[in-house]
Amino acid sequence: MKNKSNEKKKIVEFPNLKHRLLEKAMNTMKEKKFAEALALFEQARESEYAYAEVELGMVVCFMELGQLTEAKNRCKKMLREDVGDYFHILQIYITILIQLKEYGEVKTTIEAILEEDRIPAQYAQNFYQLLEFARKMLPSEENESELHTEVEQDDNSFHSFPIEELHLGAIQKQYELIQQLKSMHIRPFLSEVELYLKNEEMHPVLKTFLLHILKEQGVEKEIQLIKLGKSVSVIPKDLPSGEEDPFLNKVIGVLDDTVNSENPILFESLKEMLVRLHTVHFPLPFYPNSPKIWAAGLHKIGNDLYGMLVDEEVFLEEYHISTHELEDILQKIKKLEDFSFLHL
Repeated sequence: MKNKSNEKKKIVEFPNLKHRLLEKAMNTMKEKKFAEALALFEQARESEYAYAEVELGMVVCFMELGQLTEAKNRCKKMLREDVGDYFHILQIYITILIQLKEYGEVKTTIEAILEEDRIPAQYAQNFYQLLEFARKMLPSEENESELHTEVEQDDNSFHSFPIEELHLGAIQKQYELIQQLKSMHIRPFLSEVELYLKNEEMHPVLKTFLLHILKEQGVEKEIQLIKLGKSVSVIPKDLPSGEEDPFLNKVIGVLDDTVNSENPILFESLKEMLVRLHTVHFPLPFYPNSPKIWAAGLHKIGNDLYGMLVDEEVFLEEYHISTHELEDILQKIKKLEDFSFLHL
């Protein structure tokens, strides 16, 4: 009787049940059936499978259902426990705070992040803009003073602009100077900018920011750029933007085919990572010149980040690449990812 009782208590799970449940939740969310998707994510959460992905899926559902406070609290918990891609979650968290009009929390959160040692380059400018927005939405004597100081800095003539600190200052000072240059005529400082772009020791992301300013201001002079051990000559005005980069779009196309249909949250995260890599690499061509290899590397890192276990042989076959090609591209991506963080 005891054995029969134990047999009745045994629970037999179907093969890949957890994966199929998560996949169904993702597809349901993609169909905008957020209440139904939320229930499925709740079931997946009980199995403790792909925890970061499940939690993020629930946050998105709560947002879409208008339950912003719940979404905010869950985001905050993910950030506190360092679950998933920290800065991707942080961006969602700040978006929720703005929707809730909690501008004080936006200001406090961003100021705290900017004081940390590492921040992804692609987020830096956006965080500064959101911080300025939050300050404007919180009128006070302190904020008005800060904004007045910023305006005075922007109005400085090129005669008093400390361009020499572009070469001597810390990364944060360099970044601040480059941000000021965006609202100034850059041609009087072109010789100093060229020296910066030719200095291999300068941060590749800050060089990208300078190139974008030169492009926006229509600079037609041919300029030498040394970045990531390579030397090229470029005409800023003719440089493509990220949206115009055909290779970038091909990589996204491959990821769309292999990831988006089954896992739209991971797909968006991988696109953000690709943008970070492009910011570091710009305007150099990606090597190897194979969208599938780059997509495979991004996909593998994404799987590892979100705790997704996949059969390596099946994975390599899906992208038609070798183990050596995968290992090589993973090294390249990790190196570029490290550069994508600014030490501010």
